[in-house]
Amino acid sequence: MLKIGSAFSGIGAWERSLEHLGVEHEIVFYSEIDPNPSRAYSEMFKVPMSKNIGDISTADPESVGDIDVFFFSPPCQSWSVAGEQGGFEDPRGVLFFDALKIIKAKMPKYLVMENVKNLVGKKFTNEFRAMLHALESAGYTSYWKVLNAVDYGIPQNRERVFVVSVRKDLDTGSFEFPEPIGCDLRLIDLLEDVVDEK
Repeated sequence: MLKIGSAFSGIGAWERSLEHLGVEHEIVFYSEIDPNPSRAYSEMFKVPMSKNIGDISTADPESVGDIDVFFFSPPCQSWSVAGEQGGFEDPRGVLFFDALKIIKAKMPKYLVMENVKNLVGKKFTNEFRAMLHALESAGYTSYWKVLNAVDYGIPQNRERVFVVSVRKDLDTGSFEFPEPIGCDLRLIDLLEDVVDEK
């Protein structure tokens, strides 16, 4: 069974994806600072809230259990064209390095990071390169690509960069991102016909 950890967990998109794929897994820990998503996460995945290590910037990396896969989606506000684009000057922009502390302490087999497309844009070339270099120095080979949700069955034009990092002792150099499958759905296909006014 796959042992997983996640940071900036929200309500558990990564965990829900594993369920949809039928991947047997155990949630070892998650990190979410907002109490409402944390409660929702705990209820949806039937894990005690004690598994929430809270603020990743103050969490003790040595205190969390061993994991096979680490999912992390650092806050996008410091990179997004819709935000102030403060990059590493924004306190949220350096939370990647707090996640890196856990990575270095636990050395999971695989890492998956997601963020807005603008992270790989011209403005943040140096910052993105610094992230990839940090992962490489930590012992990982990283593969990255901008993917659009609409190419994978979701009726939303939503481009995101995905970085999949494989621990070097396991990397065969053969990782490839999935080919697009298209989308036959429209947003209206997913909306409920009857919704409570509240």
